[in-house]
Amino acid sequence: MRKRLVAALSACMVLGTLVACTPAPIVTIPSNSLSAEAPELTISAPLSPSGVNAKEGALVAQVYAAALKAAGIKAVVEATPATPQDQLSGLAAGNGDIAPGYSRELLTALAPSTTAETPTEVISALKDAVPEGISVLDAAKSQDVDNLVVTAATAEKYQLKSIEDLAKVCDKLSLGGPAGFHEKGRGLAGLGSDYNCVPKKYVTLEPLFDGSSDDLLWALLRDDIQVADIHSSAPAIADNALVPLTDTKHLFLAQNVVLLIDKNTVPAEVQDILNKVSGALSTEELANLNRLAQDRYYGDLSEVATAWLIQVGLVKASS
Repeated sequence: MRKRLVAALSACMVLGTLVACTPAPIVTIPSNSLSAEAPELTISAPLSPSGVNAKEGALVAQVYAAALKAAGIKAVVEATPATPQDQLSGLAAGNGDIAPGYSRELLTALAPSTTAETPTEVISALKDAVPEGISVLDAAKSQDVDNLVVTAATAEKYQLKSIEDLAKVCDKLSLGGPAGFHEKGRGLAGLGSDYNCVPKKYVTLEPLFDGSSDDLLWALLRDDIQVADIHSSAPAIADNALVPLTDTKHLFLAQNVVLLIDKNTVPAEVQDILNKVSGALSTEELANLNRLAQDRYYGDLSEVATAWLIQVGLVKASS
């Protein structure tokens, strides 16, 4: 049985004072408040949903870990990304302390027949569904959702602003996206049933963002496909002035990044820090986090996480 993390960080005076009295930043890096008495917290990294940057789940986990480390709390991110089922079972068995994940996927793992649709409904249902001993912290502002996007040139050529506009010319255009979009009911099948939009062809591609022949973005920019399913957390949308088509019929369901914790091992002071990070993680900032990860300047994901925390003002870098 792991020891409960108690007021071991200089009797929690560093955390207590800074969190309570200073809205931001959380701490100053490097921190001298690290206590040898505080047990290490284990954070599981979630698998990224289909169509999302494969590193995003690990990135999010590293962000929470970096914030805790900056506050003098020992934290480690598990090396292998976990499914929602494994994250939940790990927490329930006492094999982990903190599990960031995606709200709809976590809820589906607990309640496969859920009827919750809006992000608020999903979070509420998740809180009701988690086992005893597990708590759901504040959901991040970031929302992950499928986006059908086109280039500005294609939008102008066909006068496209919404998926309803796309439906009028859908049979003339090729659509690209991950295998998951082709398979799920609210993907390609829903596009046909809800919008009567059946593309000329569907090309299975991944959001690799590396310019390879299998890269969804580059296929769109080369006009090999004219429409792409690129998720809202991808910086490629803003960076390439892509045009997201409005989903007027709400076919695609959004989900938030959310944290589950073992409430027996994660005390209130630590929860406050985690919630502060979630409060800064908007959809735009999640995209920016992914953007930083594409920068070869950083050596690993933990460096990217720390850079992002500094950039948004949650952690202050020392001179």
